[in-house]
Amino acid sequence: MMKTRKNRKKFSREAAMPAPFFLVLGASVIIAFVYLWLDQRCDALGRRLSQLDSQKAELQRQIKQERSRWESAKSLDQVEKLLQRHHLTMTWPDERSIVRIRRAAEEPSATEAAAPRHQFARAGGIAND
Repeated sequence: MMKTRKNRKKFSREAAMPAPFFLVLGASVIIAFVYLWLDQRCDALGRRLSQLDSQKAELQRQIKQERSRWESAKSLDQVEKLLQRHHLTMTWPDERSIVRIRRAAEEPSATEAAAPRHQFARAGGIAND
C-alpha cells in the first residue's frame, strides 16, 4: 500500500492583528458609548431643567396674580360691596356694648418688671445699703 501524504497546513500562533490593537479599539468603543450615554443624559436633564424653570415662572406669575386679587378683594370698597350683596349691615357698637379692660394699678408694667433697681439711701454723699 502506498502511503498518502496528508497535506497539513502549519497553523501560526500569531493573530492577524496584535492584541494591543484590539484592546485599544475595544477601549475606544466603550469610551464612545459612555460619551454618547452621558451626552444624552445631559440633554435630558437640560430639557427637564428648562421645563422646571418655565413651570417656576408660571407659578410665580400665578402667585403675583393671586396676591393682586387678594389685595383688591380685601379693600374697603370690595368689603362694602360684599356686605351690600349679602344684605348685611354693620355698624359700630354703642358705648354701652364696649368692654374695656384696664391694667390693675398694683401690677408693674413690663418695663418696670424687667429691670429691678437697687435703691440706696444717701447720707452726706455716701451710699449705704
